[in-house]
Amino acid sequence: MSTPDEGSESAQSRELTRIEAEAFFYTVFEHLGYDFRHYSDASRNRRLVAFVERYSLGTISEAQGQVLRNTKLLSAFLSAMTVNVTEMFRDPLVFMKIRSELLPRLATYPRIRVWVAGCATGEEAYSVAILLAEAGLLDRTTIYATDIDAESLKVATSAIYPAEAMITATRNYQASGGDRPFSDWYTAKYDRCILSPELRPRLEFFSHNLATDSAFGEFHLILCRNVFIYFEESLQRRAELVFRDSLAPFGNLVIGPREGLTGGGAKLFTPVDRKLGIYVKNQHGRP
Repeated sequence: MSTPDEGSESAQSRELTRIEAEAFFYTVFEHLGYDFRHYSDASRNRRLVAFVERYSLGTISEAQGQVLRNTKLLSAFLSAMTVNVTEMFRDPLVFMKIRSELLPRLATYPRIRVWVAGCATGEEAYSVAILLAEAGLLDRTTIYATDIDAESLKVATSAIYPAEAMITATRNYQASGGDRPFSDWYTAKYDRCILSPELRPRLEFFSHNLATDSAFGEFHLILCRNVFIYFEESLQRRAELVFRDSLAPFGNLVIGPREGLTGGGAKLFTPVDRKLGIYVKNQHGRP
């Protein structure tokens, strides 16, 4: 059992960490343009502390200058701050819904544009590409996949993943309604698997920051799954407006099944399947 002094010291330590973290993220935004100021405090600060400890940078305040001066350390910091937990056909029921209900409507467009925001290492973007290929739509589709972490985007661009990841991918693919051998979509080489060259030309990977960047095109489908849970409400609200402005009339937004929209976002999008996180742009919505 801690003594009153120990409890007070712990509270002071947490407050110091919070103050140092606020200063750190403000400086990174001011000097480098990467904005983590409105990410959820608990997750954000925990990741920062772990990053500082992993690279033996001393205190958060001492780490600040090192990140500003060292590009390799900056890259490591961005990787530490972004969430790269993903897999192909994650949440299979969502992909089943996309396959059965959204793709038939996408098929009515002569050219199809899809945005996968917060794509991490690219597995979700390739999953969407496979759905489109199996529906005979990939050849008239462009998938824009974005993230703020350059290292993750390098992995995504390579289309090379650990062989063991294909075990889960195969199971998810089958649960999503896939009815052909999933091995048709990759070539195994030693402990790595290379995804089909049919997929890569239809994907464009590049950097985009939902905290600072704006809409950059008109899309028929946007996926931003398991990203909002790391945002404060103000940042999520900003992202919802970016997606509203980026969607074509009656375009669909897909978020994580365990996520929801803000009160303002609920005015911009109408649920198609709230449980699965699928919405359609509300033509009469107002900010």
